[in-house]
Formats: sequence, C-alpha cells, structure tokens
Amino acid sequence: MKTLESSFQSLVGALSRLDCVRSIGKTGGAALPTDGFSDIDLFVFCERLPTREERTAVYIALPGSCSVVEFGETEHPHWGLVDSLLLGEQEVYPMFFTKDAFVDSVRSILRGERLQREANYFYPTGRCASILGMHSLYDPDAIIAKLKQLCEQYPDSLRNALLNAHLPKIDDEEDFQRAIRRGDLLFFHSTLDLALDSFLQALFALNCVYFPSRKRSLEKVASFQIKPQDCEERLLRVVEMSSKPNTLSGAHDVWKSLC
Repeated sequence: MKTLESSFQSLVGALSRLDCVRSIGKTGGAALPTDGFSDIDLFVFCERLPTREERTAVYIALPGSCSVVEFGETEHPHWGLVDSLLLGEQEVYPMFFTKDAFVDSVRSILRGERLQREANYFYPTGRCASILGMHSLYDPDAIIAKLKQLCEQYPDSLRNALLNAHLPKIDDEEDFQRAIRRGDLLFFHSTLDLALDSFLQALFALNCVYFPSRKRSLEKVASFQIKPQDCEERLLRVVEMSSKPNTLSGAHDVWKSLC
C-alpha cells in the first residue's frame, strides 16, 4: 500500500507540472483502493489537452513500476482524453478535460438540458455527483472548489425537469402486459429496465440528490426521506419475481404499487 501511495503521489506531482494542467481531482474521496478490484479515476483539468508526447514524458520519468496499457487518442464527450495506466497492479485512469468545456457541460446539466441516460449508461447528473465527492489533489486556482460550489445547491428547475421527463415513463402498462401475456421474461426485463431507470432518476430528483449511476443505488435510497414505504424491499421483490413467467403478473403488481 505504501508503494502504491508513493507511486500515486509521484504521478499526481508529475502531471501537475505540465504547463497546461490547472487542477487534478480523484473521485471517490481521498483513500486509495485496498480491495485489488477498484480502479482510480483522475480528473485532470487543463487549458489545453496535453499531447501524447507530453504524457509519455511524464509516465516514463516516474519512479517505480508505472506502465502504459493504452494511450487515449481522441477526446470522449463524457470521459475526456483517457490514458490507461498500471501502477504496479493498480489500474489508474488519468482523464484529461479542457476546463472551460467541462464547466460548460456541468452548467448545461444543471440547467436541465441533459435529462436522459446517454451512451454506455452515462447519467449526466452523475457528473455532478462525482464533483461533490471529488478529492482535490492539486487545485491552485480553486477550479475544483468552484465546481463543488456550482453543484452544491440542487436546482429546483433541474428537479422539476427530471420529474417531468421521467415520471410518465415509470410504468409502461402496454409493454408490461404484453410481456406478461406472452410469458416473455426478456421482454419483461427490458421493459422493467427502462422503467426502473426512470423510477430511480425521479426518486433521486424528489430527494434533491444527483443520480450517480445504477451502482449501489439501494444504499443511497436507504437514506432518503421521500420514498414509497418499504421501497428497497419492494424493488428487490420485483426483480426476484420477474425471474419466472408465472410470477410476472405479481411482479408488475408490486411495481405498480411502487409507482
């Protein structure tokens, strides 16, 4: 663990010395992974994106065991320009963003302009959640601090926009009934998946909490003040009952009562 901490600090220090880098933050708090399965996401905010040559020079100069698994070649709209590294056996993903474009993206989310799940299960409000949970590693211009301040107050306009967009979609009665009549498990599951997606986004919006992703959703829901009675247990019951054709109707009954 000490070796990882030393290598990680060396990486952050080297990145911070690139002339285009203005801020570096780590999602998930300050602690480094200890389970051997979690990766490390580094948000690196820049005036301009560093070239491959600049990034290569950083990585090869690091002491200890740092290896490049893959260089990012193009800027992804959600994840920036991403390199895949190994520090020893620990996966680390430096994600380089142009800071002005990143801030504009966050503002558009807060204005309620991106209400739907995007490619590869990216939830725009998850970007705001990651900012609030970001640990600042290098922030001389207070870029991360300002982003946190921007996201600190959940906008009423965003809450209303999410509710208007997702509440009508939480129970597609026609598709549920068609799947039940056919005993079609996969069709039922695809309908439930879409409905559950909107249900969770509406439930998080009701509680003025940015929906991060489908991971560990029940842990968050457990802390909510506004939710259906026995919400978590009933959600699990719907999933359990949707595993057999003869219990699909019962699963939908539980789902309707939640909705």
